[in-house]
Order: sequence, then structure tokens, then C-alpha cells
Amino acid sequence: MPKILLGVSSSFCANFLKGQVAFLVKNGFEVIIISGPGEEISMLAKRENARLFTLDFTKKISPFKDLFQLFRIVRIIRSEQPDIINAGNPKSGFLIMLASWIAGNKNRLFTLHGLLSDTKHGLVRRLITITEKISCRLAKNVIVVSPTLKTHAENRKILAPGKGLVIGNGSCNGIDLLSFSRNSTTTDSAVQLKNELGLKDDNIVIGFVGRLSRDKGIEILFDAFNVLIKEYPSLRLVIAGPLVEENPFSRHLLFQLYHDENVMYTGKLYDVTPVYGTLDIVVLPSLREGFPNVLIEAAAMEVAVVASDIPGCRDALNPGINGELFEKGNAKALVTVLKKLIDNRELRQQYAQNGRKFVSENFVNQKIWMGQLELYNKTLQ
Repeated sequence: MPKILLGVSSSFCANFLKGQVAFLVKNGFEVIIISGPGEEISMLAKRENARLFTLDFTKKISPFKDLFQLFRIVRIIRSEQPDIINAGNPKSGFLIMLASWIAGNKNRLFTLHGLLSDTKHGLVRRLITITEKISCRLAKNVIVVSPTLKTHAENRKILAPGKGLVIGNGSCNGIDLLSFSRNSTTTDSAVQLKNELGLKDDNIVIGFVGRLSRDKGIEILFDAFNVLIKEYPSLRLVIAGPLVEENPFSRHLLFQLYHDENVMYTGKLYDVTPVYGTLDIVVLPSLREGFPNVLIEAAAMEVAVVASDIPGCRDALNPGINGELFEKGNAKALVTVLKKLIDNRELRQQYAQNGRKFVSENFVNQKIWMGQLELYNKTLQ
């Protein structure tokens, strides 16, 4: 039985592996996971029959802690002797790639989820760029989660031309259309959440789902909302996701998040499908992405989507068919796009109806898993 080691940085990344682990086990693999600790990844490993090693990966550069974790990973790899290693994310991916090289494992695959260096500056940008280049160069193959990210990484000379590959049309795990669908269960849950949040039938609701950080464009979203609420008093903003302390946004916006009666903050949720059921428009104003799962989740749930015109987002929605793109970092451009959708209910509904078809034709998870399985079997040969 071949053994594969999958590496992610945090428990929040369990969604990157959901269903995929069970698929690999079903197809004859023994699966080991290295991840930051947390309930989500522990539940996933138990549910899908994987063995889990948890390490405390820090997001900040911390030489002594990082060196300690590096040696721990080397020991795990030498002890477990996996046939294939596939790791992603900036910090954990770099450490696991380096550790597997030290341990002498040759079947190293790196999953490029995005370029953290895109939103950094000065010395920090240069250091992170170096780690991204090393991760890609140490890998036998680099799985890139979207076509536009692949082009972007090659243009920045982080990824060598011809070394990267995109499975299917992109994404790291695809989407389960049964879980993300409008049915009696998700509809009832959405109605309950809507009542809990105090949303009315005449409210137009825009929403954000994901980690709350500056890189995700939260400040741009608030800037646009604060302009729009003056013209549309019935507009509401629903935000769902955990706060990211390592990449915080402005304190005055944090205050608004908790105290503005027109803003509903749910915090971190294990199941976000009810949130999509309360929304008219999902907004992702990110400054960098690899492939944003939230856009295909929302589209599968038949919600119109709006996102920054950046690598990754360009692959996860079809402009003019199920959503709109706007200029990265431009709150005025976001206001213009949102006004267009707020004023045109028929267009919102058209985008919503087209979204599920777009996802079902491009991002069903079984297609992604089969592509990964083919790559793993080819690597073993």
C-alpha cells in the first residue's frame, strides 16, 4: 500500500482536503497529514481514516521555531518513509519541502495555493519570495491551483516554465455539489440564520465569507459599504469567518464590525452554507488569491459573485455570466459594480442561476481528485 504525506499549515485548511483524503484511502493509499493543530483537521483525519501529526506552524518569520519544526518534520519523514509528499501553503509547504529534501525523499510535490509575497514589501517580500522559489525548485512537480496563478508565478520567475501543472480547470479540492446546494435542509437553516441576524425580506444583503484580514480586502469592502449604505438604507452586510491576528485590518473598522447595526458578524462557522442562503451578492475584494473556493461555493449555492480582478479570481467566476470583476484595491470600482447589481434584481438572479451550471461544468471535486490520483500514480511509476 503506497503511503502519501499531505501537508497544510493550519486546521482551517481542512477544507482543502475534505473528501480528498477518503478518496485516496478508497483508492489504496495510506494517508498521513501534517498540519497545525485544531478541531477541523482532527475531525477530518478521524472521519476520513488518516493519521495526523500536528505542528505549531507560525505565520511570522521565526528562525528558531521554524528550525525546530523543520527537524521535527525530518524525523517524521524518516520514520514514516512516505512514497509521495504533497505540501502547500507558504510556511508549512516550504518547511516540508526542505525537510523532505534533507530526508532524501525524491517524490516531492508542492501545491502552489498563491503567492504570499504579492502583498508584502521590502525585505520581507524578498525573503518570502526566496522561500517560494525554493519550494517550487525542490519539488518534482508543482501543482498550481489556477491557470492565471500559474502564469503569474512564471512571470514573477518564482515558477520555472513547464514545471507547473493545473489539474482540471483549477482549485485544490473542487466542490461537493450535494453539500453546496439549495435544498430543504439548507433553506431551513438559512431562514433560521436570517431570523437570528434580524434580516428582513426587503433587505438587500451583501456578504463576505472567509478569513478576515487586510489581504482579503476587508478594508475595501467596508469603504464601499459605507458609501452604499447612504444611498441604500435597506442594505446589509453579513460577514462570516475568523479574525486573522497576523494580518489585521484597521481598528475603527473592527469597531464597526462589532457595533454597526447594519453589519452582521457571525464569527467562525463550521458550516457556511446557511450564510450563502441569506445573501444576494457575495463579495471577495482580495488583494491576492490562488483559487478562492468561496466564489465557487457561492455560485453553487446560486448567489451572484463579485471579486477583485486578480489571478485566481479570474478563474473562479465567469464575468458577465455569473458575476463581475472589479479593479483590485479600488473601492470606487467596487461601489460601481455593486450599484449595478443592487439596482438590477433581474441581473442578480441571472448570475445566480448561471452560477451552479458554471461550477458543475468546471469544478466538481471528483474531477480534481481523479487528476490528483493520476498524478500520484504517475509519480510512483
